[in-house]
This record gives sequence, C-alpha cells and structure tokens, in this order.
Amino acid sequence: MAITDTDTTNLSNTIPQIYSHLTADYRESNLIFTNFFDRRWESDRKDSADRVLIHGINRFQDEDSSQANAMTGAAGVSGGAVSFDEARLLSRISLIADTHIFQAFELEYEADLFSNIGLMEKLTKAAGYAIAHRIDDDAAGFVDNFSQSVGSLAVPLTDPDLRRAVQYLEDAFAPSDNRFFVFSPAEQMNLFSVERYINRQYNDSIGNLSKNGKYPGFQATIYGMDWYMSQNVEGTNAAGHDNGIWQKEALASLIVEEMRTAEHYEISTDTTRYAAHAIYGFIEIRDDHGVFMNGM
Repeated sequence: MAITDTDTTNLSNTIPQIYSHLTADYRESNLIFTNFFDRRWESDRKDSADRVLIHGINRFQDEDSSQANAMTGAAGVSGGAVSFDEARLLSRISLIADTHIFQAFELEYEADLFSNIGLMEKLTKAAGYAIAHRIDDDAAGFVDNFSQSVGSLAVPLTDPDLRRAVQYLEDAFAPSDNRFFVFSPAEQMNLFSVERYINRQYNDSIGNLSKNGKYPGFQATIYGMDWYMSQNVEGTNAAGHDNGIWQKEALASLIVEEMRTAEHYEISTDTTRYAAHAIYGFIEIRDDHGVFMNGM
C-alpha cells in the first residue's frame, strides 16, 4: 500500500493562519522645513482673504558728494539749498496661499470592523503624514532659489564653505538669531568627520541631543546656527543635495489650513470616506538672508 506524505502542502487547509495585531509601518522623515519659515504674517490675514501684502522699507542710498555739499552750500557755506528726492521707499510682496492639496481614501465598513490592527486609525495617520510631507517638500524646494551659493553638488562641503556662508549673512546684516543649517544624511556623514564639529572642546552642544526645545533632526549649534539633518532635503546621493543656510526672515509662509479633515459614512457603498486637506503658500522675502549650500 502506498504511503502518502503528510507534508505542509497536503495539510495546508488544517494549518491556521494567524494575523498579528502588530504592523510593519512606514518610516517618517524629519519634517522640519516649515519651522524655519517666518509665520508672523499669518496673523494679518483676515476673513476669507487668500493673501497678505507685505510692504518693504528700502534704504536711502548713501548721499553723493554733490548732495552732501548742498547741505551746507556748494562751497560749504551754511544755508545752501537742500535737494529732496521723491519718496519711493515702499516695495510690496504678495504672500499668497496658492496651494491646495488633499489626501483621501475609502474604507469598507466590514474591513475596518474585522481588522485587528486599528485599520482606520492607521490610515488616517498615513493620510495626515502624506499632507505634512508634501508641505515640507514644497518648503524644501525654496533652498536652491537663493542667489548666493557655495560648494558644488555631490562634493562634500568644507569648513571654509560654511564660514563663507556665515559671512554672506553678516554682509546682509541678517539677525544673529534664528539661523539654521539644514543638510542631508549624506552631508551629515561628511560634516561629522570634521574634528571641530564633533569635539566638545570646540562645540559643547555635541552630544547634548536632549533637544531643549529643538526640532527633530537637531544635531548641534555651531557658528551661531542650529544644525539639522533632514531626509527631505532635495536631491539624491548620486547627484548631490540642496542643503541650505538661512536666517528665518529669508522665507515666509501663509498656512491657512495646516490640516483639515472630514469623515462620513456613505450608505450606498457601505464605506467610510475620509479626506485631509491643507491650504498654504510660501515666498522668499529676503534673498540675501540665505545661502544655497551645494554638497553631498
């Protein structure tokens, strides 16, 4: 009599399949760019307006010698005629919430009811992250708009590159507070091979990553700037990344709705429909308060 093997193929219908209540969730990147945009203007937006108009006061140009002489007369004699320039001091910038994004999904009632992983909760969280990631992506895209730049793409940044960038901010009279250096993981590995950046003798913020009010990705405070690593820096490891140094007043945001959600049960399809929305806009205010840091 032939003997039938009782292997797992023959017994597959008798082996229970157990689904874990745990899930292998996606990983989230450090979404930090909008924290380094100037949001003061948002409080000026009224009612249904989609924009804020920002006036800029320009500097008077230094007086030339003929104008200076006119203050005391052509020959330096008191009482000379004074010339008056037409007042053209105001520039105007339009900060517009011109981007509207959404993420929506539909979930069958029974799929959610019989799920042991909290499916609805996980999907709504994923939708919210998708919105936040897109906003951060759009903000990151402003870094390579700065007209001032140092370094070369796909080439490691050097300490002289960083000091030159700091000089550019000083030349522009940029405030000394709220300065940030945001870089890619690839550039992080390069920068932290430099002795003065990792030795506490030079920098006492190294190793003190309790954050003290800092955002995710904080690495150190060097040259008066908070250093942050973000996986959302634009670029690739092969072609290089668009790292950046800027003072907060360089860039502005108008976030009308950072996250608005809506959910309802659709009886005709026996599903729950969920949508998350955001409405926002960004603009460069002070180009000379930022530096495009070409690098790894």
